[in-house]
Amino acid sequence: MRTPSLPLRAAWTVLLTLALGLMLMLLFATLEPRPLNVEALHYFPAEMLERGRRFTREARIAGSLKSIASLAALALLCFHPAGARLLRWLEARGRGRWWLEVACVAAGVGLLTALVELPFAYYLEYAHERAYGLTRETPWAWFGDHLLSLLVGLGTSLLLWLALYALIRRSPARWWAGAALVTAAFSLLMAALYPVLLLPLFHEVRPVSDPQVTALIQSLADRAGVKVERVAELRMGAESSRLNAMVAGLGPTKQVFVYDTLLHELTLAEVEAVLAHELSHAVNGDLMKAWLLSAALNAASLGLAAWMLREMRDVTPLGLPAPHAARGLALLLLFLSLFDVVGAPAQAALSRHMEVCADRYALKLTQNPRALVQSFQKLARANPGDVAPPPLVEFLSHSHPSIMRRIRAALEPQP
Repeated sequence: MRTPSLPLRAAWTVLLTLALGLMLMLLFATLEPRPLNVEALHYFPAEMLERGRRFTREARIAGSLKSIASLAALALLCFHPAGARLLRWLEARGRGRWWLEVACVAAGVGLLTALVELPFAYYLEYAHERAYGLTRETPWAWFGDHLLSLLVGLGTSLLLWLALYALIRRSPARWWAGAALVTAAFSLLMAALYPVLLLPLFHEVRPVSDPQVTALIQSLADRAGVKVERVAELRMGAESSRLNAMVAGLGPTKQVFVYDTLLHELTLAEVEAVLAHELSHAVNGDLMKAWLLSAALNAASLGLAAWMLREMRDVTPLGLPAPHAARGLALLLLFLSLFDVVGAPAQAALSRHMEVCADRYALKLTQNPRALVQSFQKLARANPGDVAPPPLVEFLSHSHPSIMRRIRAALEPQP
């Protein structure tokens, strides 16, 4: 056993400092008191703005605590003697068969982190939503969905871990390059399968029954020059009052999904504006752009993780005998999770840029800024949040521009 080298200590210190610094900066910026946005008062009542801010603050606190608790649990497993003993015990359940050792450690670590996150998940996904009238599920229905999601997540992650450790065993120094290709291909496969395999597991999907909406979507697709294999309605009304629409899938699985709640609450012109925005993502290949950035960040994190595993050999308390030791899985998970936090602002920035382009495209396609603004107003009422967050919060975490920023852009004269 030996103590970690100076470069290794420096790498962990920098990564932990950046990740925790970003999370705390985001939390404090969200909680900072500030007056209501004067411009927003022209579009929304003050009570709704206060409610949205309160909802955001509560969710931010719970989300931050969830992330910190999960990272702390992984850190204890990796760097505390008791955690190291537990990982060795899990590894020993494999009885010398490498694939079973990886499966036991992956299942054990996955179940432990899921247990740590469970109270936060219950609050964020059910109790908090219920308090604001956003969910209509029973606690048991939520728990069933959560359990199914956990099982699907554990199953898919187990397949990835087995593939990754097969690569580590084959090439301890250069495994990360193959792992980057495997994870990139796997994420693309999941994106293609999501609308036809994963989404129907959790929600009822049926063809859009309103012929006006079907004709509208087909007309938009023709004008956009994009082929959509199917237009489907997500039966969300029994579960939630939220409004949403999306384009999901790749190639032959590409589909337009519309919440039934959105069809009930929005006028036909507003539905057209929302769907024109969503079709823009298909026209501009936004899914592939996001995938390329994610693949690049993933390759960088895996390259650094490969160096970290080599440097962690024989380091106390985990004492990895070799990079392919199954108990190193917890180290990899902690390292990659921290890197995800650090890389999140870059992914959010790309997403916001694509959303801005999608709004512009919707205006060009529909020539109806009034309908787009009205759809933003209804979406903001149905999906509580801060319509005018601090710029730092928007920069660090928002996948979409703020509602007020989108309203201003929609009302600007178009070239």
